[in-house]
Amino acid sequence: MKFKGGVLVIGDITTEDVELLNIYQILKPAGQKELKDYLRYLLSKQYKREVLVAVFQNKLLHNLFHSLLHIVEKDEFSSNQVGKRIQQIRELYWGIFEQVHNKYSEFVQDLDSNEVVKEFGRTSFENIQRALKSGDNDIIRWEIIDFYQQYNKLSQEKDTRKIIAV
Repeated sequence: MKFKGGVLVIGDITTEDVELLNIYQILKPAGQKELKDYLRYLLSKQYKREVLVAVFQNKLLHNLFHSLLHIVEKDEFSSNQVGKRIQQIRELYWGIFEQVHNKYSEFVQDLDSNEVVKEFGRTSFENIQRALKSGDNDIIRWEIIDFYQQYNKLSQEKDTRKIIAV
């Protein structure tokens, strides 16, 4: 037993945790179900905000995009180099998404994944992949610039700029 931040901590359980458990026990089954439903709602809402911030406010992703733009700004560029950079961005993008998704999916069954993040990533990466297969540098350049502009637009939206207090 020790005090941490003015709260008595017994192992990993605080006095606040015990208080919540005691209140939960007093609730009738209908009240317990309502509380669980409300907690799932709050977690889903927090998840959606957190995944937006994690993906669209990520400095490493922004830096990778900037370096990719510098590559395609040249008159002549290597589509292999662009493909490698896109692969890095794709892996990081989906890795960040999965990390946040997995954190919440443990606690919320049938977690409604964030469609903005999933659909944007899926269509953007597919479009770039198609452009790379075409081998046309102008189409590749256009798709990358479009992807970057849409990514920046999403990163400027109000919900993605909120700092999440957990």
